[in-house]
Amino acid sequence: MIGSPGPGGRALVPWPRVWRWVLAVSLVVMINLMLPGSSQACPPRCDCSAQLRSVSCQRRRLTNIPEGIPTETQLLDLSKNRLHWVHAGDLAPYPRLEEVDLSENLIATLEPNAFATLQSLKVLKLRGNQLKLVPMGAFAKLGNLTSLDLSENKMVILLDYTFQDLRNLKHLEVGDNDLVYISHKAFSGLLGLEDLTIERCNLTSISGQTLSYLRSLVTLRLHHLSVTALEDQNFRKLSNLRGLDIDHWPYLEYISPLSFQGLDLHWLSITNTNITSVPSASFKNLVHLTHLNLSYNPIPSLEPWAFKDLLRLKELIMVTAREGQPVNFLCRAEGEPAPAIVWISPQRRRITTKSSGRIIVLPSGTLEIRYAQLTDSGTYICIASNAGGNDTYFATLTVRGQPLDAASAFFLNRSLYSGEFLNDTNLNNTRVFLKFTLDLTTILVSTAMGCITFLGVVLFCFLLLFVWSRGRGQRKNNFTVEYSFRKSEPATGPTSGGMRKFNMKMI
Repeated sequence: MIGSPGPGGRALVPWPRVWRWVLAVSLVVMINLMLPGSSQACPPRCDCSAQLRSVSCQRRRLTNIPEGIPTETQLLDLSKNRLHWVHAGDLAPYPRLEEVDLSENLIATLEPNAFATLQSLKVLKLRGNQLKLVPMGAFAKLGNLTSLDLSENKMVILLDYTFQDLRNLKHLEVGDNDLVYISHKAFSGLLGLEDLTIERCNLTSISGQTLSYLRSLVTLRLHHLSVTALEDQNFRKLSNLRGLDIDHWPYLEYISPLSFQGLDLHWLSITNTNITSVPSASFKNLVHLTHLNLSYNPIPSLEPWAFKDLLRLKELIMVTAREGQPVNFLCRAEGEPAPAIVWISPQRRRITTKSSGRIIVLPSGTLEIRYAQLTDSGTYICIASNAGGNDTYFATLTVRGQPLDAASAFFLNRSLYSGEFLNDTNLNNTRVFLKFTLDLTTILVSTAMGCITFLGVVLFCFLLLFVWSRGRGQRKNNFTVEYSFRKSEPATGPTSGGMRKFNMKMI
């Protein structure tokens, strides 16, 4: 019997109570195993979150990786401390780490296999340290790493095979370094890299062989470089590249017609360089380009036919840094005899070469906008004519006020319709939109012509019906039938010769 004395006079413990005690102990053990940090205390100078499995030791003046970090930690923030190095076994006790932030420390050396035990690591931040060289094997066995930030260090060269084990890396930052050379095989192994930023370096050239390993690259940003020219086929192997951003190349003066050969770009930005004309020859093969930015370049005039090969171009942005610099819009025509070019203002006034003021026409037929005011808004028409006829070119100009410290700018936006552009010119603290499109008069005329054609067809059909009905009314409804009797039938009546007539009427 439960609870009765057993042999030797001992009382037996009731079985239900024993099972409750066993379940309670098991539950406590399971909780201890499941909760991170429950078996180990949080480092005294850090903040821990068991729910997020994160440890933050930011701004704690640490000189070494602190002890007591829970082994289940997935996010470790050691940024803005005084760490000088990362040894191979420093992070070995934390194999579940997925993100490590070592930014803004004093790390000058990375040992080979420094992170080899962190095979679950996805994000590694080493920005703002003192790294001068990254040895081969520093990122060994980081096959799951997707983001790496090495910017704002003191690296002078990227050695061959520096990133060879990072086959799944998607984003790489190596800007704000002292780079003077990138080895031809430095990017070998980056099979999945999609986004690369190189900026504020001392590079004087871009090697096509170096970039050829980045077959999956989608976006490439090259900022603040000392490159003087883009040579033939600099990006020839980047077949998946969709966006290229070239910014602050003060020595860039030449862009080869074959520099973008092999690319299928959707957007291209070439800003803050020293090119003096639109590199239209290099745009020849960019049939899928929709957005183009040519701002802050000393380009004095914009020729519409410079973009004739960009069939899908929707937006062109051009911003001029020098306030008050005139921007010229050319309207040219060829023919025999040579066509005469006339510009008509929105007020339907002719703008001649003798005009003086904010907007004039140069002897070449160029419309020069020196500065614009709100009263200059409207549609400008370029008319080219000779003995053979004339052709027109429409430009809609919309002026909007800008702050006094605004830069001069003009934008071009072309829709899917052929010949439709949008230029925005900001001169003398105003913003001007110049849109080459069909105006209201042209739309009304086209609509009227369509209606007249339709009404003409309807009238012609009614005329045919009228003629047919008139002809039908002139037909005779009566006719006469003659026939003769057979010989067996006697001839009766006054009709001679056995002939008889019947008059019949059509119904």
